[in-house]
Amino acid sequence: MKTQGSKMPASSIPLLYRCLLLVSCLLLLEEADAAHHGGISLRSQHMALLHWKATLASPPPQMSSWQENTSSCNWTGIMCTAVRHGRHMPWVVTNISLPDAGIRGQLGELNFSALPFLEYINLTNNSLHGALPSSISSLSALSVLGLQYNQLTGKIPYEIGHLQSLRRLGLAYNRLTGHIPVSLGNLTMLTDLFIHQTMLSGPIPEEIGRLVNLQVLQLSNSTLSGTIPKTLGNLTQLNTLFLYGNQLSGPIPQELGRLVHLRSLQLSINDFSGPIPISITNLTKMNDLFLGENPLTGSLPSELGNLAMLNRLYVYKSQITGSIPPELGNLTMLNSLALYTNQITGPIPLELGLLQNLQSLQLDDNQISGSIPSILGNMTKLVELTLSVNHITGSIPQEIGNLMNLEYLAFFQNQISGSIPKTFGKLQSIKIMQVFDNKLSGSLPQEFGDLIKLVELALSNNSLSGHLPANICLGGRLKNVYASFNMFSGLIPRSLKTCTSLVKIDLQSNKLTGDISQHFGVYPELIGMSLSSNRLTGRSRQVLVQVLN
Repeated sequence: MKTQGSKMPASSIPLLYRCLLLVSCLLLLEEADAAHHGGISLRSQHMALLHWKATLASPPPQMSSWQENTSSCNWTGIMCTAVRHGRHMPWVVTNISLPDAGIRGQLGELNFSALPFLEYINLTNNSLHGALPSSISSLSALSVLGLQYNQLTGKIPYEIGHLQSLRRLGLAYNRLTGHIPVSLGNLTMLTDLFIHQTMLSGPIPEEIGRLVNLQVLQLSNSTLSGTIPKTLGNLTQLNTLFLYGNQLSGPIPQELGRLVHLRSLQLSINDFSGPIPISITNLTKMNDLFLGENPLTGSLPSELGNLAMLNRLYVYKSQITGSIPPELGNLTMLNSLALYTNQITGPIPLELGLLQNLQSLQLDDNQISGSIPSILGNMTKLVELTLSVNHITGSIPQEIGNLMNLEYLAFFQNQISGSIPKTFGKLQSIKIMQVFDNKLSGSLPQEFGDLIKLVELALSNNSLSGHLPANICLGGRLKNVYASFNMFSGLIPRSLKTCTSLVKIDLQSNKLTGDISQHFGVYPELIGMSLSSNRLTGRSRQVLVQVLN
C-alpha cells in the first residue's frame, strides 16, 4: 500500500507566488528609494552647493572646506540632519549659515530644488546681488531666511508666499523695489518679518493682518505709501511695530489699540494726520512710543499717563496744540521726553519734576509760557534740558544747579530775566550752555571757571555785566564763546590766550578793555573772531596773521 503525503492544492500556488513577488518588489522599491534619498540626493545637494561656489567672485576663506572629495556635511557653514524616510534615515543638508563671510554672487545660481530639506538659511551681511529667485519657493521646509545687509535688487517674488513653514524672514538693508507681495499673508507661521531699509513702495497689504503669530514687524525706512491697514489690529501677538521713515498717511487707526502686547510703536517721519488715538493709551506694556515728524493735530491725551512702563515718548515736529498734561508725571519710568517743535501752550507742569529717571527733556520751539519750575532740579539724571524758543519768563531757579549730569542746557530765545545762579558752577558735566536772546542781567558767577568740560558758552543778546570769568578755558576744551551784545567790562580773560581749542569767539558790542595782542594767542582751529565795538587797544593784525597761518 502506498503512503501518500499531504499535497497543497494546485490552485493555491499562484496566489502564494504573487504575494511573495509583491513583497519582494516592495522591498526592492524601498531600498531603491532609500538609496536615492540616502546617496543620490545628498550627492545632488553636494554638487548644487559646489556649483554655486564656482559662480561666486573669489569665494571667501570660509568656503575653503567646500571640496568635492569631502562630505558637504563637514563643510564650514553647512549642517546636515538625518531625516527618516521609510526604514532609512539618510543625511541631508538642512542649514546654510555663512553670515559676514564676504560672499559675492547671486542666489539665482543656487539650485534650490536640489536642496529640498533646507530649514535654515543665514547669509546676512554679505555682497549678494541680483534678484531673489522665485525658485526659492521650492524650500517647503524652510523656517528661517536671513538675507539682510546685502545688495539684492528687483522685486520680492510672489512665490515667496509658498514658504508656509517660514517663521523668520529678513530682507532688510537691500535694494529691493516694487510692492510688498500680498502673498506674504500666506506665511501664517511667521513670528518675525524684517523688510526695512529698502526701496519698496506702494501700500502695506491688508493681508499682513493674517499673520496672527507675528511678534515683530519692521517695515521702516522705505517709500511705502497709503494708510496703515486696519487689519494690523489683528496682530495681537505683536510686540514691535516699526513703520517710521516712509510716506504713510491718513489717521493712525484706532485698531492699533488692540495690540496689547506691543512694547515699541514707532511711526515717526511719515505724513500721518489727525489726533493721537486714545486707544493707543490702552497699550500699557509700551516702552517706546515714537510719533514725531507727522502733521498730527489736537492735544496730547491725558490718558498717556496710563502708560506706566513708557521709557521714551517722542511727539516732536508735529502740530500738537494745548498744554502738557500733568498726568505725564505718572510716567516715572520715562527717560526721554521729546515734545519740541509743536504749538504747545501753557506752563510746564510741576508734575514733570516727578520724572526722576528722565535723562532728556526737550520742550523747545513751542509757545510755552510761565516760569521754569524749581522742581525740575529734582531730575538729577538729566543729561539734556532744552526749553529754548518759547515764551518763558521769570528767573532761572537755583535748583537747576543740582543737575550734576547735565551736558546740554538750552534756554535761548525766551524772556528769562534775573541773573545766572551761582549754583551753575556745580554743573560739572556741562558741555554746551546756551542762554542767549533773553533778558538776563548781573554778572557771571566766577564759578564758571570750574566748568572744565565746557565746549560752548552762548550768552549773546542779554544785559549781562561784570567780568568774564578768568578761568573760562581752564579745561582746555572750549571751542565756541558767544558773548556779544552785553555789557561785559574789564580785561579779556587770561585763560583765552592759551585756549588753543577755540574755533569761534564773538565778544563784540561790550565794554571790554585791554591790549588785543597781549590777550590773544595762537588758535590753529579758529575760523571766526569778532571783537568790534569794545574798548580794546593794540594791534589785532598779529593775532589775525597767527589765525590765518
